[in-house]
Amino acid sequence: MTQPQRPYGDQPQQPYGAQQPYPGQNFGPGSALHQPTAYGYHPVTGLPYSHKTKLAAGLLSIFFGYFGAGRFYAGHTGLGFAMLIVNIVLTVVSLGMWLFVAWIWPVIDGIVLLAGEPKDKNGLPLR
Repeated sequence: MTQPQRPYGDQPQQPYGAQQPYPGQNFGPGSALHQPTAYGYHPVTGLPYSHKTKLAAGLLSIFFGYFGAGRFYAGHTGLGFAMLIVNIVLTVVSLGMWLFVAWIWPVIDGIVLLAGEPKDKNGLPLR
């Protein structure tokens, strides 16, 4: 015997704190998200913290951002290579004049990494 379908909006409610998994993420019993972590869990999302820190990523971006160091540290190699290539190409094309304005992107990126909620390459929040 099949159960009758409920009208829209009359669906059973999930208990508080029960979350649906994101597409492509495994929340099963064997997943890494159910393993104890050394750095704890994010209080809002419940995801475990990354072993990388946002302080290190932000400072690397501010001081060595011309080379994309902060993004390489966080695991965002595509953005790190983009910063590196753009800065090198613009410095060569402008005969070194780009060096005077090349600090703007890394400083803003470092502030975003320090003040925001950055994630590493696996989607885990930096601690």
